Amino acid sequence: MDEGTLPSDYQAIMKIVAASAAPVPAKDVSVGLGKGVQPAQVEPVRGQLKRLAERGWLHKTPAGRFTTH
Repeated sequence: MDEGTLPSDYQAIMKIVAASAAPVPAKDVSVGLGKGVQPAQVEPVRGQLKRLAERGWLHKTPAGRFTTH
């Protein structure tokens, strides 16, 4: 499936994760989206990352970080 089929906010998340050389925490993705590091800003992003991982778009590491590999 092509990333272009994802909603734009999920596409932005995929680009941030794919551009990282190492697995990224939700906080870094939130900052990359311009949202900040407060829990109310990070938790919705973490939810989106988890959904992408559950659907096979991303991989969640045991440490709770996300990668495209």
